[in-house]
Amino acid sequence: MNGVARLREFGADAVLAVGGGSPIDAAKAIIACHAKGCRPDELDGYFKVRAGVVPFFAIPTTAGTGSEVTVASVISDPVAKRKFAIVDNKLVPLAVALDPNLMIGLPPAVTAATGMDALTHAVESHLSTLGTPATRGLSVAATRVILRDLPRVFNDGRNIVARQNLAVASCMAGMAFTKASVGYVHAIAHQIGAQYHLPHGYVNAVLLPYVLDFYLDKAALPMAELARACQLGGAADDDRALARAFIAEIRRLNVLMDIPATIDKVEVADIPELSRRALAEAHGTYPVPKYMTNAECNALVGRVAGRSSTNFSG
Repeated sequence: MNGVARLREFGADAVLAVGGGSPIDAAKAIIACHAKGCRPDELDGYFKVRAGVVPFFAIPTTAGTGSEVTVASVISDPVAKRKFAIVDNKLVPLAVALDPNLMIGLPPAVTAATGMDALTHAVESHLSTLGTPATRGLSVAATRVILRDLPRVFNDGRNIVARQNLAVASCMAGMAFTKASVGYVHAIAHQIGAQYHLPHGYVNAVLLPYVLDFYLDKAALPMAELARACQLGGAADDDRALARAFIAEIRRLNVLMDIPATIDKVEVADIPELSRRALAEAHGTYPVPKYMTNAECNALVGRVAGRSSTNFSG
């Protein structure tokens, strides 16, 4: 809201966002609230902006959220410990500059988390039941580049060619998921991230293999397509074996980049509410290949928390 006040005070001709997903999403919320004369929570949901916004441009400094090409602004509410999204076509920047030189200084942990966020966008959009040949083409291309170049950049942050490749891949994944949407990784990550103030990409990275395990019996084919594109598995492997090879590669990548297999901050007492919120976000909104029951979501979040044997109620 300080940004909205400054925009009005200066009578600015345009807004330029320079930064990662949070600054870009903040800029989107600023132009939306400026146009509507309201607070962000009043725009929670789909296509509530409608009014004309000031010209908006973005220069991402991570690869990344893909927010520079999406219709969404994700807002954190620290008081309610929740995240919500403002979704409207008017939030897409008019133009974007992808400059890998701006990403050279990213620490390895930030490179890893943002890169895994982009991978999650690519994978979830590829598994989406609303995917099209165009979105799936973008998803496959982005997945192939990220699995190849993210480890290179993690080990050598000054690899400018790999940085450029990842910037483009993140942008492609953003274009894919803004049309085909995401799934349970994001639905659950939004709740865990808001509750415990954890980076979104980091939480996505931990969750992704667990959710893919859950999808396996319904989404082996699209996962196998990604595995083939990334040259994983054997030539004689069936779809299920290739899908397992793809999931194993994601786990291997997490280990390589020091991303843990569990999130110890998740409290057992919070799991039923985290699951309830995740299911409320996903059901009827996200085109997932397979829906979760409350018990299945509780069990999955329990495994992510490193407490697979715990019984949950609520």
